[in-house]
Amino acid sequence: MISMKYQKHLFILVFFLSESAVAQSNIVDSTFRAIELSFEAGSYINAELEARRVLELPGVIDSTRVLAEKWIAFSLIAQGKPLLAKDHFAALLRINPQFELDPVLTSPKILAVFNETKTYQMVSLKSRDTSAVHRPRQAPAISYRTVIFPGWEQLHTNRSTSGYLFLGGGIGTLGAGIVFEVLRSSARTEYLSATTSAAIESKYSRHNKYYKAEIFAFSAFAVVYIASEIDVFTNSASLSFSPFLSSTAGNSLSLRIRF
Repeated sequence: MISMKYQKHLFILVFFLSESAVAQSNIVDSTFRAIELSFEAGSYINAELEARRVLELPGVIDSTRVLAEKWIAFSLIAQGKPLLAKDHFAALLRINPQFELDPVLTSPKILAVFNETKTYQMVSLKSRDTSAVHRPRQAPAISYRTVIFPGWEQLHTNRSTSGYLFLGGGIGTLGAGIVFEVLRSSARTEYLSATTSAAIESKYSRHNKYYKAEIFAFSAFAVVYIASEIDVFTNSASLSFSPFLSSTAGNSLSLRIRF
């Protein structure tokens, strides 16, 4: 259990903090009353400076900040600086978007600047929300990797499954084609150097097999290459049809292909 001594100290601390909060609230209230009196007396610069000092106080709560921004904006409009006042009305509305001025007690000049700022804020916010929702998906750009070797572009765009599939197919078929080409060249040399009819027939038969295998391997590589190109362009190109009106040629239809 907490001893009586500590309870007493705790009570004194809570009482001191409560008194400090009340005292600070009273100071802020009296400051705003002084700002209002300065504004009504025509001391607009003094009212503006006092309101700015309130914003510099440590631990300013939002409701206090809203009032300070309001009086700064009021003072700037009274000084003929409506554009600067809009910045402070905008800051006010960012804190409290539902804030409203009294249409009866507020000067029409001030009310007009405030309403213009609020309308702009609402339109701007709605525009950002709309663009975020309806922003079209950007098609990934196609790079030189597409042309160099099948599967490289897919791996670059994090499409691992198709990337490794095309890459493996390309390496396998191209490698086989090169191997068969080397074997065919060797068999052709042996075929040309054969002297007996039996040896010529045997060497030619082996040469012919390697030749057909070479054609098949390179043809298979061409198929893999073309399939990879089609896959890249299918996933990266975008087609859009947009009808529009022309003042000279009537209705027309445009086709845009974006790569």
